[in-house]
Amino acid sequence: MKKITPILVWLLFILTILYPLGVLGASCFGYRFEPTSFSAFAVAIATLSIGIVVNDCIFKNKLETKGLRILSVLILPFSLINAAFYIIACSKIWIAACVLISVGCCCYLTVKYSKPPALKKTAIILSALMILPLGYMSFISLIFGDIGHNTVVQTVESPSGEYYAKVIDSDQGALAGNTFVDVYEKSKINTIIFKIEKKPQRVYTGDWDEFDNMQIYWRDDEHLIINSTEYNIK
Repeated sequence: MKKITPILVWLLFILTILYPLGVLGASCFGYRFEPTSFSAFAVAIATLSIGIVVNDCIFKNKLETKGLRILSVLILPFSLINAAFYIIACSKIWIAACVLISVGCCCYLTVKYSKPPALKKTAIILSALMILPLGYMSFISLIFGDIGHNTVVQTVESPSGEYYAKVIDSDQGALAGNTFVDVYEKSKINTIIFKIEKKPQRVYTGDWDEFDNMQIYWRDDEHLIINSTEYNIK
């Protein structure tokens, strides 16, 4: 079991950086990246983190290689960034609990194993400075994230099937809301653990409940008609 700890730490690090780096990388090219299941990823990260710490406490492991010691430096700040990404994207208390459990376990690894001391101090100070702004963003997301509720009320496919338009009822509670029309391209990369798709194009913003009487149809693959007005999506 001692030999498996380095492998588990590397796996935890990969899972920790996957979502933040995936989002940033995909955004540079106009795409959207997200896990296939936020719930499954959050539980996997928490379970793996706890397993590493328990295994370490039982077998008294030593992360002796230079690479793993440096990895122990990096994993704490990245776990905080990962937690913020998850909480903002999916504002559920139990998902927040899972990723924050992982942050605690990563803190344990950093304090116990990270070397050299200068890098260890830098990682701890940087992480401490990150806690306040990330905690604030997470708090806002958890408290106010569920106030707005978007419901897809209609989906209209283009003649060739390459595109589809979604009519979205955005209910903002006491703030009323809006009716949106977003156009999606069907091409996407969908793997077992994550999916990448082109970011939707918002072609229309209207009043709340306007979707009840909205007339929407495709003239061709490049033109969408909404309430007698033509919108070019190319």
